[in-house]
Amino acid sequence: MAFHRKKMPTLAERAWELRQLHLPDSRVELRGGRELIFYFAVSPSDYSRLYQCTLHIKMGDPFPWVVVRSPDLHALTIDKIIPHIYPYEGKGTKLCLWWPSGHEWNQQMKLRETYIAWTVEWLSYFEDWLATGIWEGGGKHPDDKCIARHVIEGSRCAGDT
Repeated sequence: MAFHRKKMPTLAERAWELRQLHLPDSRVELRGGRELIFYFAVSPSDYSRLYQCTLHIKMGDPFPWVVVRSPDLHALTIDKIIPHIYPYEGKGTKLCLWWPSGHEWNQQMKLRETYIAWTVEWLSYFEDWLATGIWEGGGKHPDDKCIARHVIEGSRCAGDT
C-alpha cells in the first residue's frame, strides 16, 4: 500500500480557500507569487465591535501570521499590556494564536478552521480581558527576548518541547 503525502497548498489554492469565506470587507492580495495577504473583518459576537484584520502568508516563512489593523488594540487597553501578542513594527497588533513548538498547526490545515477561527476566538478572549482584566484564553507565552530568538534564530525557549 502506497502512502501519499499531502502536498502543501499553493498560494493560489490558499487564495481560493479564503475567497470562499465571503467575510465582510474581505479581499485577497497576491504579491509577486511569493506572498498572500488576506484582508478581512470579523466580530467575535453579535455585541462586539468589528475588527479589521490581515492574514499574511509568505513563501519560505514557517507559518502565517495575523495582524489586527483596526481598531488600535493598544488604544483600547488604557496602558495595560496586552497578553498573547508578538512584537510588530507595522501598523496594528500581531496576534499570538498558537504555540509553534506545540505543533498545533501544519501547512496542510485549512486556514478557515485554524487561523481565521483562532483570530475570532482570540478577539473574544481579548474583549473579555478588557472587561475583567483576566485572560481566559490559556496558552503560554514567553518573554519578548525569547520570542525574538525563537522566531529569528529558531532557538528554543524554556518550556519548549
